[in-house]
Amino acid sequence: MKYLIKITILISLLVNIAYAQEVELKNSKYDITQCIKVKYTKEDIENYKKLINQGELQGYSCAGIYYMRQGDFKEAINYFNKGKEKGSIESYAQLGSLYSSFLHDDKKAVENYKVAANAGDGKSAHNLGVYYYKNFNYDEAYKWFMKSYETGDMNSLISIGLMYIDEKKYDEAINTFKKVGELGEPRGYRSLGILFIKNKDVKNDKEGIKYLKKCYEMGYGKCASSIGEYYEEDKKDYKKAEEWYKKGFNLKYKGAVQKLGLLYEKILKDYDKAIYWYEKGFNKLNCMNCAFNLAMLYNIDIKDYKKAEEWYKKAADLKDRGAMYNLAYMFEYDLKNKKNAIIWYKKAAKLGHEKAINKLNDLGVSYE
Repeated sequence: MKYLIKITILISLLVNIAYAQEVELKNSKYDITQCIKVKYTKEDIENYKKLINQGELQGYSCAGIYYMRQGDFKEAINYFNKGKEKGSIESYAQLGSLYSSFLHDDKKAVENYKVAANAGDGKSAHNLGVYYYKNFNYDEAYKWFMKSYETGDMNSLISIGLMYIDEKKYDEAINTFKKVGELGEPRGYRSLGILFIKNKDVKNDKEGIKYLKKCYEMGYGKCASSIGEYYEEDKKDYKKAEEWYKKGFNLKYKGAVQKLGLLYEKILKDYDKAIYWYEKGFNKLNCMNCAFNLAMLYNIDIKDYKKAEEWYKKAADLKDRGAMYNLAYMFEYDLKNKKNAIIWYKKAAKLGHEKAINKLNDLGVSYE
């Protein structure tokens, strides 16, 4: 009888393996980015289930992403596996991400990424490249980055350039970044500019600024900000730094206006201008860090706790758990309001803020 049970199990496994091999891997034209949101409602999961009932392959991945973002990894895996059974390449890719980013199971992540990557999914090939890069297996990383690049992913070509820098193959890195820029991706020129400015082995500020300006002229605001940082940090030329940070802001780069606010706040000690640019960054570009920095300015330097509370809450609305924690800390220590402190520590703790969790433990309060 025992042998019969073992044979039955073996036959079942062989049938499942054969079935898995016969499943045709498929892509869908449905845009999966529609299912990636900052906030979800119960209506969202109902809509994803309707997609499944309508025969839309991406419905399984959408439902899986929904549960993954809610922290229900068991249910997420369930939906991704159902998608895999239907041949969904996206489900393999998303399951790889879940194992990699949340469950930290590299073996299972790599298994799923490889299926998706070999079926033509560029982002999975890129993620495999990153995995092997981090583990110093450059040959394997190069193979997967190239596979990703062949699907049109410029990030992988940039990653190859960065890998060459790690190996001190500077000529190869320079040629790779130039190729990226010549293909119309400004980040290639930015990477080249940063290499010349920051790396002592090939340092050439003039060349670095030249490529950052080429990048800026392509409309990439981050390059204007990088030039601003060069003038602020390397040359202490704050007027030039202001000029370039403003150019970055005009190209809608949030980091530039944040750096401008910090320049006025920390170095030039002009709080009025710092407040002006932080507010402008938040109101015009929805810059979360601008709201957080402004709250800190009101809290620590100006001691206007009402204004600090207002701006911490604006950042908290954008899911900034650091703002939630700081607001709780301000309530506890500056305003002596333990009740409100606990409310905000709990909000931060639910988003995984370790210090907030420790604070609640110290206060003898559960955040569940």
